[in-house]
Amino acid sequence: MINYNFPDLQSFTQAAFNRVAELVSQNGQCAIDNFVPAFSTEQCLEHLALVASEMAYDYSLIDAHADIYKKTNAELKEEMGDC
Repeated sequence: MINYNFPDLQSFTQAAFNRVAELVSQNGQCAIDNFVPAFSTEQCLEHLALVASEMAYDYSLIDAHADIYKKTNAELKEEMGDC
């Protein structure tokens, strides 16, 4: 097991936000791989970015993940129609 040392609580919390975004994104990737829109993943990442922003943390990595899902979901929805 790897031990991580953070200089302060803010650094720890920032790393936690980024790690949660990474895990949520990985979880949604299964749907995308099967050509199914991952709307819940997109919404979760958008909400996580909102929370990070409101708490004055850097949400750019979270936003990048959310943007990928937003674009991919839109493409899949357009291709599939209203299935």
